[in-house]
Amino acid sequence: MTADTSVKLTYVVTWREISEGLKMQMRHSPVGRWCYRVLWGLCALLALLSVANLLTRGVGAAGLEVWRFLLTACLFVIAIRWLTALALLAYARHLGEHRVTVDADGISTVSERHTHHTNWGFYGRSAESRRVFVLLTPDVWGTGVMVLPKRGLSDPQDSERLRSLITKHLASGSPRRSARGSRDESPDPASNPYTERQES
Repeated sequence: MTADTSVKLTYVVTWREISEGLKMQMRHSPVGRWCYRVLWGLCALLALLSVANLLTRGVGAAGLEVWRFLLTACLFVIAIRWLTALALLAYARHLGEHRVTVDADGISTVSERHTHHTNWGFYGRSAESRRVFVLLTPDVWGTGVMVLPKRGLSDPQDSERLRSLITKHLASGSPRRSARGSRDESPDPASNPYTERQES
């Protein structure tokens, strides 16, 4: 199987796919993982303290404010991703249907109002779920996110071809790090990792 064979996707993105992409961004970026653990750790700690308080002092010991804060913290963890996904969905729907080509040169996206091409060097890691492939930039936030829905593939075998392309080019294009953890800055001056053109 040739990893450099191009793969095409055609789709109109959905809220569920964007939400799943954001969830994977949080789980696969260093800062995202840290924030995720802190928020859920806080919820678990408050729940544990509340239960211990109930067992030792009775139901009336846990004040309404404690329970309200616990509920708010838990809802915040869930709602922040959902609200962000809704905001991104409005933008994606404005662009219309996406026609994406993934090949050895990178990822080209054409929509009704927007066209851009991204080289593989722009991304540093990837993740995959049952519904989507997700490409993330190598920074600690994983700020740049591209979500590629599997339902946009025309052939079930294209999923394996796309996986091979992503694995090959991200592995070969990942930035090297020195012993001190800094990147080895040796970019190709002839290539711009991210070029974008607005459709008139």
